[in-house]
Amino acid sequence: MINKKRRFAAIVATLFIILASILSVIPAVAVDTPEVDGGEAIVLYDKTHKRYIVEENGFAMLNTSTSAKIMMGLIACETLADRLDQTVTISEDMISGASGYSMSLSVGERIKIEDLLYGAICGSYNDAAYALAYLCGGSGFVDMMNSRALELGAKATNYVNPIGYPDSSSMITTAYDTLKIALAASDNELYMTVCSAVSHTVKATNKSDKRTIYNRNYLVCSVTNGSYYNSKCKGLNAGYSGEAGGWSIVTLIEDEDDGAEYVCVLLGGKENADGSEIYAYDSVNVLANWVCKTYNDYQIFPAGAQVGTTNIGLVGIAANDAPYIAADDLTVYVPAGCEVSYHVEIDKDLKAPIAEGTVIGKVIATADGDKVGEVDLLLKNSYEANSIMVVIDKIGSYTMSRAFVATIICFVVLLAAVLIYRYVNRYNSHGKYTRRR
Repeated sequence: MINKKRRFAAIVATLFIILASILSVIPAVAVDTPEVDGGEAIVLYDKTHKRYIVEENGFAMLNTSTSAKIMMGLIACETLADRLDQTVTISEDMISGASGYSMSLSVGERIKIEDLLYGAICGSYNDAAYALAYLCGGSGFVDMMNSRALELGAKATNYVNPIGYPDSSSMITTAYDTLKIALAASDNELYMTVCSAVSHTVKATNKSDKRTIYNRNYLVCSVTNGSYYNSKCKGLNAGYSGEAGGWSIVTLIEDEDDGAEYVCVLLGGKENADGSEIYAYDSVNVLANWVCKTYNDYQIFPAGAQVGTTNIGLVGIAANDAPYIAADDLTVYVPAGCEVSYHVEIDKDLKAPIAEGTVIGKVIATADGDKVGEVDLLLKNSYEANSIMVVIDKIGSYTMSRAFVATIICFVVLLAAVLIYRYVNRYNSHGKYTRRR
């Protein structure tokens, strides 16, 4: 009677686990993405969890505008990182192609490479960018930019100068390509330090008095324009290249509550007729504030929590309810109201002896049908094999083996041979069968 009750309890427990894994859905309401129209193409990417949040015209071929300086700055940081304190002399070849926004570098001026980095990346000065390009690769620097773009998978991007201006017709990219380049730059510590700086002071040189460089990205620096400052934004680049390219704004967004990081790319950015309101900045700020407010951590299981039970073979009835636990914390980062579910996948044919802590499967979390996380499942206890069960299992395994089948075939053949032999020997010498008495 006791054994029957245990079997019944095990069956009920198993059915409960299966039902729980099917019905383990957290009720939710769909989340609405804010409507933004400040640019021709916008991509918002969750860097921490590696997924897209907002995508609009991501493959549209557009002018790079000043987003080209991200690639310029990345290569400069990679190439010149160990020469920051070196002082160089500005030559005519270094700055001959520069036009537009300028740091006012002079031929013959002696200046540190670090100051040029801040001038080109933080201040977005074109002459400083050209000087860095010359130091890194001379006349072959643009080829370096295009090669690096291909390495990063930005196959639709083409550069013809280090700054993205004024060659608007042939300087092309997409929001998706720009995102790939921005993600690489966001992993470069030197680049992020420089592009996120509010200001940088250049000491007096042989050609200039002391200069203070302010970050030209209004999301980062409120000195030049405080209307668009956002403490969540940490660089990367922003600028305007006239009607041809409009505004390009690329920034790293950091959630100040949980540290999650996003990268937002806006190309073909718009402004009003007199430039007094920049719709591109408005759109990026809306998305930055929305994503940090909307997306949150949701804990499904803490580390060590019992997720369910399973059957362990060769132990007996007691192992029908062997518990397993989550190896790590299973926390997913999803928008409020998103439908989150999980299911368990357990390895088949688990048999004793088996030790506590053995990985026996995994639990997988999904949000709106997409996988958002998983952790291993560990056996909570150790189990020793029952000797009788082991013998029975070995007998059962042997009867299903090829060796057993071969043995049976050999026995049948041998038996048939013996019977035939005996049958033949019972004929007399005249070919008649002799019955034994």
